[in-house]
Amino acid sequence: MAHRGAWTGAPQNSLAALEAAIDLGCDMVEIDVRRTRDRKLVAVHDPRIGGTPVAALDHAQLKARLTPGQAPSLAELLERAQGRITLDIELKEDGYVEQVSRALARLPTEGYVVTSFQAPALAALRRAAPATRTGLLLRPTWHPGLERRVHQSGADFLAPHARLARAGLLSWAADRGFQRSFVWTVNNRRALRTMLNHPRVAAVITDRPDHALALSALHREALHEVDMADNRL
Repeated sequence: MAHRGAWTGAPQNSLAALEAAIDLGCDMVEIDVRRTRDRKLVAVHDPRIGGTPVAALDHAQLKARLTPGQAPSLAELLERAQGRITLDIELKEDGYVEQVSRALARLPTEGYVVTSFQAPALAALRRAAPATRTGLLLRPTWHPGLERRVHQSGADFLAPHARLARAGLLSWAADRGFQRSFVWTVNNRRALRTMLNHPRVAAVITDRPDHALALSALHREALHEVDMADNRL
């Protein structure tokens, strides 16, 4: 999964980064969603731009402060991605869940998942759109009350930081019925190789989708060669 799109040669969270990920052959693209003062759902990561909260800026004002192509609307991204690639829509904040659910209502549910660090936002989305697949994002370290947060979220899967995944979270999750997790953000080649081939990992979120795809292709080729050798025997 391309983290904020494939943005080596394009602005992150942009339509160009989405198109680059599709061209590379990625399975999914992760985008960050916030809401502007004029109630536009937009793809932008940081909570403040030039010291001003995104929520205090109109969409046009926000775009004027960013690199050309950044902060496209969620509607633009959904239209561009539909039928071409699956989106991981990360809700950066609570408070606009119903608006997001309305934006997603016209799309087939297999075309997207929704993730967030905000357990109440995921719970609210589950109430508004029960068919939506949701994932609870988890920060790099264990925290007291993790089990309570997971239960509160009603999430279908967990999405731990790679450090937490290496610390035993994947087995912990499987013991609680979450058989396969999303893992973020994996950029090191050795870590990519490990997570891409891990039986409890459903998706690897990376800033280096080109490397991940190359490693995945090598792994498939190696498996094919083993199968061919077994057949000859």
